[in-house]
Amino acid sequence: MIALVLLALGLGVALTAYEFSPHTRANVDDYARAIREAHAAHRAADARLYAAGTAPLDQAIDHAIAAKDANQVAAKSTGDMAKNAKTPDERTATAQSAGKVLDRDKQIQAALSALGVGQCDVKTYKRVTEQVKDLLLTKLHGLGMAVTGTNPWGPWDIAAHHTPDVNLRAVWNPLAQELKLIVTTGKIPFLISCDDIWEKIDPAVKGVIGT
Repeated sequence: MIALVLLALGLGVALTAYEFSPHTRANVDDYARAIREAHAAHRAADARLYAAGTAPLDQAIDHAIAAKDANQVAAKSTGDMAKNAKTPDERTATAQSAGKVLDRDKQIQAALSALGVGQCDVKTYKRVTEQVKDLLLTKLHGLGMAVTGTNPWGPWDIAAHHTPDVNLRAVWNPLAQELKLIVTTGKIPFLISCDDIWEKIDPAVKGVIGT
């Protein structure tokens, strides 16, 4: 059974070496564990990335971020594969896994960019009812921010005129009662950081919805 498992995984290690060499056995086990974890992470990342392209906007952002997290797990597991790869087949499988990680990362970045995410990730505010959401948008408008968008769940584009060139996008999930804020523009390397932007926006939001 062990020999069949090893052959199925393409490890190319003789059964006798596996049975009698603790070092070889440990290496095989580490590689087998890493390739299993990489495959699982690849499947999860692909599923989430597909969902990001088909789900409603408020859910698509969550799926895209989850795809990014799963792809990072796949990258880590691929690194573990590389550390324990000994045979040509193992090295080939490792290179293929690394290629998938890199290709998927480009797809995820494109998906996040299309959703308006790309500068400062996403800040999620919980327990946002419809009344709280409406009050928040009204307050942001009252602070001199131009709020545009007519759909009841968003997205709304928010231009923070008192902070030049900072633009936000808001999306509300009525089922989860969550509001997501995204910085679409405004971050300038060495001049304006994401922390600088959130220090302006976060207090206004929490002043309405609480901490």
